Amino acid sequence: MTRFSSPVSALVICMNEADMIGECLESVDFCAEIIVVDSGSTDSTLDVVNAFIAKGYPIRVFHNDWSGFPRQRQFALDHARQPWCLSIDPDERVDDSLRQAIVAATQTANNGIDGWYIRRRDWLKGYGYAHRWVLHNRLLRLFRREVATMDLTSRVHESFIVPGETRTIESGVLLHRREISVNDDLARANTYSGLKVATLVERGKKPGLVRLVLSPFGNFLKFYLAKRYFLCGRHGFIYSMSVMIYSYATEAKLYEASQDKERA
Repeated sequence: MTRFSSPVSALVICMNEADMIGECLESVDFCAEIIVVDSGSTDSTLDVVNAFIAKGYPIRVFHNDWSGFPRQRQFALDHARQPWCLSIDPDERVDDSLRQAIVAATQTANNGIDGWYIRRRDWLKGYGYAHRWVLHNRLLRLFRREVATMDLTSRVHESFIVPGETRTIESGVLLHRREISVNDDLARANTYSGLKVATLVERGKKPGLVRLVLSPFGNFLKFYLAKRYFLCGRHGFIYSMSVMIYSYATEAKLYEASQDKERA
């Protein structure tokens, strides 16, 4: 496989990711272009990126003040030049099998497929990467540049919109490594649930008693049993519980926002 030869622009948005971004950049050395959008790093992130540029990596660096995940990703997409784009975070890397699959998927000039879902294998603190038999989450990360847009109305869990046919790459995974303590995970669940509720309220979403009661427990069962995180032992249980807590916080905050609106 020739380096920097696949018609793919890797899209990386970052801020203060000096300890993570190096492995990410190494893993996308098959891409003909790497777009890095930094929103004001104060650590050595840009030093790491510039070191890769000095090695010959086809990296183009841009600064864009933080405007939320969706707009940062759209900014990166707007500056891409290759026919295909791969959206990847600094704490993720492409494993060897996925690399080969992406190269193969993007070599076909016109196969009628505009986007590919990729499975992401998460790192559980104290355990390592989730068990290989876990049903890893699918994310739409590889897509044709000319048809893709970003949903700018979402404040969190943003995703690219691809109107054409999409499929799933079954070979390989994105390795997502970031050690998160329970304390940090709970803080993130609190922040992200608030952002999600703000988006839901703008879209006119109403709370529901059934969702408030059943959604948290249903999400726990989905991850612990259906997605097989029980294979990760107590670490999988903790992970699944964090999903449950996030779900509960979202539904409870949506109910609270509805009550506050009625009293206003």
